[in-house]
Amino acid sequence: MFELIYWVALAAATYAAFVYFRDLGDITQALLDVSRENMLRAIRNENKLVAIGLLGTLLAVTVHYLFGAGIGWVTVSMAILNGFMVGFPWVWLHLGLRNQQDRARYYSIEEARGYVRGEESVIVIENNGEARAHPDYHIKRPHLAGTPEGLGGENVILTYCCMTHLGHGFKPEIKGKKLDLEVIAQHGNNLIMKDRATGEPIQQMYGTRECDGRYGEGMQEWPTFRMPFKAFARAYPEGKVFLNKIPRFSENPIVCLFDHFVELVFLWGTVPHDRTRSLLFKTMDHEDDRLHSKEYVWGFNVGKDSVAYTEDAIREHDDLINVRVGGRDIVVAYDPGFDSVGVYYNDYGAPVTTVNFWGESDRGQLSRVETVKAATYWCVWANFFPETDLNRLAPALEAVA
Repeated sequence: MFELIYWVALAAATYAAFVYFRDLGDITQALLDVSRENMLRAIRNENKLVAIGLLGTLLAVTVHYLFGAGIGWVTVSMAILNGFMVGFPWVWLHLGLRNQQDRARYYSIEEARGYVRGEESVIVIENNGEARAHPDYHIKRPHLAGTPEGLGGENVILTYCCMTHLGHGFKPEIKGKKLDLEVIAQHGNNLIMKDRATGEPIQQMYGTRECDGRYGEGMQEWPTFRMPFKAFARAYPEGKVFLNKIPRFSENPIVCLFDHFVELVFLWGTVPHDRTRSLLFKTMDHEDDRLHSKEYVWGFNVGKDSVAYTEDAIREHDDLINVRVGGRDIVVAYDPGFDSVGVYYNDYGAPVTTVNFWGESDRGQLSRVETVKAATYWCVWANFFPETDLNRLAPALEAVA
């Protein structure tokens, strides 16, 4: 009887631990093939996998030492292996990638100058005159940044995926209910978050829960754009900058060393990922060779109609393109003064001939399109929006007096 209990417990624990390690180990996906279906199942059953992996191993060890069941070297070896397969992903996800959805710290531009180069690209969200900038280097580890008081009176956070080169704003609410998000995985080289309350995965590109589908009701997207830090400082002199400072060794030696280790892992993976065609994680479902795979594009959708633009294409057309997307008139523009691409709704029924960074045009004030994924990798955008048009120029509006 005890032999049966031993082997059943050890087999179940080892299987659960391996599945958890394979599907949610994050960097393990660089070595192991992980299907999207398996990953989503693991996310929804994370606590069960952890419990079975640890408790099953503990039961096998207990039965072995109390009743002599099993084999000694097998018991010790599998206890160590199972502990690693469960412990490594759990520590990496829940401690290494500690998100800051409600506890991010933002600093003045003056203080941020000691941490951010002037030409460094920052991801910007703005509301009611309150602006926040997020340098890629600082947002890459927590992946989520926000504060309890929100942004300009709205509950808005910044989400980030370094595999996609995408920072995007959301109101973390679905159907009026605030979400408690955590970083859990990636697939298709794009961040997957989890709603702690329901355990349901949420793809960053779509902002919808998997159970609701791509076109289900999801989080409200928030206008997000990029610009150099020095341009942000000029545009928003009272703006705040997100900095993810690592505590000094004298303040907290364990956290200091651990966070520096996580930083090194990110640099090892993300620097070559950004500079080459190759992908760190081979979890893509669709390829599109119309552009270099890592070309930066400004992709957006209006309903089910999606388009993407390169900065070069916009500048080749005198920094401004009038186009129709999803039944809406859109203006895609590049502002050389702030070195920033902007995408705006045009509800005036006539083409715009001039527009500045603030959306002030010869027709009137334009509002930013909230679905824009600013300077994301072409390969990832095309993977999640395989139907996307590229550098669309027509149909154009007819000018009216």
